[in-house]
Formats: sequence, structure tokens, C-alpha cells
Amino acid sequence: MTTVAQVRQVVQPLLQRNPELALVGRLVVIKPVHHILRGIYIDRSLDPLLFVPTWAVIFLFEPSESFSYNWGQRLNDRSHGAWDVTNPATSSVICEAIERVALPLLRPIQTIDDFVAFISNERFRHTYLDLYQERRIFVDVARGDLSAAQALCAYFATDRAKRRYASGMEEEYDRITKTLCPLTAANDRTGLVR
Repeated sequence: MTTVAQVRQVVQPLLQRNPELALVGRLVVIKPVHHILRGIYIDRSLDPLLFVPTWAVIFLFEPSESFSYNWGQRLNDRSHGAWDVTNPATSSVICEAIERVALPLLRPIQTIDDFVAFISNERFRHTYLDLYQERRIFVDVARGDLSAAQALCAYFATDRAKRRYASGMEEEYDRITKTLCPLTAANDRTGLVR
């Protein structure tokens, strides 16, 4: 499996040419980071010699333990084969692919509204935001759209929602229904920010 040191070496030219980028472990992040994280994750593969680069954008105003690929895509290498750490051209090709494909998509996403527009049904047909009410409610709260959040709270109070979240997502369902929805109903913006 590729190492963080190998990732650092491969993306060094990219970091030198783009001062708004930073490497955090395996993640190349576009700075500044506020509520939206835009980045390219250089993952390892089962093959110890291969990189698996994936660009993605996520929001940071909900507790999360991982970097989600829901709103992203792998960078494919059609020019010289796989992203092979032993190939001397890999560094220049991967850096060029990131600059040509990922950065032009990710750089314009500056605000929460930009994020919502970017993760549309047209771009992410199977993972657009409206398919995930448990994510959408956090976005609506962060945008200050409490009426939309209250409408989602009404959905979460239905038997259909209770059944949907009863298999493995109970903690998330409870966090929304027992914490977020009461604050939303009370229009408690300070509590919602907390």
C-alpha cells in the first residue's frame, strides 16, 4: 500500500505551484477551509504500488468521522496506465490531472450556497443532497433556512422516517429528532449554532 510519504513526494510539485493547497496526511486541501472542505484524497489501493486519487467536496457543520466521496469522483489515469508509484511520470501526470480536472471544479465552491448548487441532481444523480434528508437538514440549518429545516423535522416525525432510520442509523435519527428539531421548532439560532 502506498504511504503518506509517497503521497507527499508525488504531490510536491502541485503544492509548490498552488500555494492555496495544503497536504494533510493523504488529503490535498484547498485553503481556506471554513464550512466547506474541498480536496483530493490520495488513497491507497490493495495493490501496494498504486494510488487512488479522488476529488470531493463535503460540509463540516455536521459531526463526521470520515471524508465522504458522496460528492466527488475518482481521477482516472488514461495516459500511462494506473497511478503507479514506481512510474517516474506519475507525479507530473497526477499533478496535471488534479490541476486540469479537480481544481477548476472545486475552487469556485466558496460558500454553502455554492456547495448546494454544485451537488445538484445534474452532477450527482445518485447522491445529490435531496436524497439525504439526514444531511439536508444540517445544510438548511447552516443556511439559516429554518422553514425548510422545520419541514424536514415534520418528515422525521413520521412513521416512515422512523422505520427508515431504525436499521443502523438510530443515533443519527435521535440526534436530529431529539436535539436539532426542538431547536429548529423554537427558532433557537444560538442553540443551532452550538
